[in-house]
Formats: sequence, C-alpha cells, structure tokens
Amino acid sequence: MALERFKIVSPKDGQSVDNVFETLLINLDHVISMKPIRMVVEEKLVKGYWIRTTNGKKYRAVEIPAKLKNLLSEDESEKSMLTLNVLSEDPTQVELLN
Repeated sequence: MALERFKIVSPKDGQSVDNVFETLLINLDHVISMKPIRMVVEEKLVKGYWIRTTNGKKYRAVEIPAKLKNLLSEDESEKSMLTLNVLSEDPTQVELLN
C-alpha cells in the first residue's frame, strides 16, 4: 500500500462559502487521475488539484505530496504555449488564463 497525505476541501462542504480542510491519506495505487485546477479559497484564487480514484470518488486538494507536484510541474514546463482567444479585455479574465 502506498499511502500519501493530501489536504482536501471537505466533501460535505463542497458548495459552502467557508472552506473546511481535512487531511486524508490516499493510496496512490488507487489514484486514476490528477489535474491541476484553480480554486477560490478564502476569496483568493489558488492552485489546487482535482483527484479521481478507482472507486469513483473525486476530491479537490489544496496540498499534495511533493513527488506528485514535481511530476505535474514537469509537464507544465515542457508544453508549448497555446494561443487563446480572450473574449474580453477585462484584466481579471486575462489573469485567470495565465
């Protein structure tokens, strides 16, 4: 078993304005996918992760193990810049895309 520590947004308060965080041990052998996302936490836009496991559960994490962060950051540094058409010149929308 390959248990690792994740800090997730509590699933019971997923739609709540106040964020409740829980530490959760997840078996890496059961993680199907992880995707970097951006989430609003305490009225700030932060980097987070969308995690899906073999039993169909999905989690939003604000903290993941360092070795997984390194794997994801390698992909970001290697990808080419995409050309995005911004519908509005609103600076907040442009910041979200960067």
